[in-house]
Amino acid sequence: MRRLRQRTKLVVVLSAAVALAAVTLLEVGGRLSPAGAAHARIQIWHGTEQKVGHLGDGQDDFNLIGHVEEPDKLLSLQYALNDSIPVELNFRSYRRLAMHGYFNADIPIAALAPGANTIEVNGRFVDGIVARQVVSLTRLAGSSPLPLRIDWSEVADPQDVGQYVDGRWRLDEHGLRPGHVGYDLLFLLGDRTWQDYQITVVVTVHDVAAETSPLSGGNGLGVIMRFGGHVIGGPRRFPVAQPKWGYLPMGATAWLRWRRGDTAGPAVKQFLRGDSNEKTNYGSVDVRKGEPYLLKALCQTLPDDAEGRGVTRYAFKLWHAGTVEPSSWDWEHVQVSEHALRRGGIALVAHHVDASFGDISVVPLPAVPPQS
Repeated sequence: MRRLRQRTKLVVVLSAAVALAAVTLLEVGGRLSPAGAAHARIQIWHGTEQKVGHLGDGQDDFNLIGHVEEPDKLLSLQYALNDSIPVELNFRSYRRLAMHGYFNADIPIAALAPGANTIEVNGRFVDGIVARQVVSLTRLAGSSPLPLRIDWSEVADPQDVGQYVDGRWRLDEHGLRPGHVGYDLLFLLGDRTWQDYQITVVVTVHDVAAETSPLSGGNGLGVIMRFGGHVIGGPRRFPVAQPKWGYLPMGATAWLRWRRGDTAGPAVKQFLRGDSNEKTNYGSVDVRKGEPYLLKALCQTLPDDAEGRGVTRYAFKLWHAGTVEPSSWDWEHVQVSEHALRRGGIALVAHHVDASFGDISVVPLPAVPPQS
């Protein structure tokens, strides 16, 4: 009887071992390979447990961002939301994707169920491997009231205070910093109820990339005000893409812009319209790398013009953190536009620039009433 019990115990132990092996092995082209190694080919940035909606309605999409190892061997990449039909993802470098193998899934927030959701990302490779990563995404309901103040030393997860839109972001001793350089790396603050406000943020430039992509123009660093997300169609008729890259309309951009190929030179203080690529330069400034500066910008609604077009005052100033704030703005610009957005949050933007965004203050402003 004792020998029978020992044999039974041995069978149970062996069965458990076989089951564990089955979990940790992946069938690949008729052979078994370690599943962990295969699935590690897909890297999800910012974690496999994420959330959206807790800060209100910032844009139409949740952005699931990451990269795939060995992209030259990748045949296809897809995501599926809650067992729905898979959606093909682009993984070749273009605009919002800085390198081959990067991906950014525009997942419609309206398609998410309240509470828990599952997103499965699958990649098929020429060697027969199918790599898979599963992300838990929780849809919550919340808002982003003003004023907003962010002390990064008190933030454990940037997603607690904002939304990743493009790029890989991390916290360092200076604040929030992209983990790589590329086209329009964006981190979104606030929601689409925001209208009139002023932002003050510490910025530290660590490096300005010597080269940009063919469609990028010069390097840039600053804020997009009244940002509402990327679009398909719109007044500019942007094409269908995954990820979407239509960047207009927005409110307007207030930023520093370096001349392409002259990253060691001064940066231009620039206003970029929210309905076109028209820009206005307001002088230049030498920005010393590794040193903190304060950037302040505002958007304030003015009465509509006689044709009903929106009118907004924008303003910008930049000064070294070791000096007194200038009493006047570096520039003030009044934009009249039929299509530029009149509401929206703030996108911190690092365009081919390695820079940190330090502590942030956003305060509401009153709209200017019509004259009686």
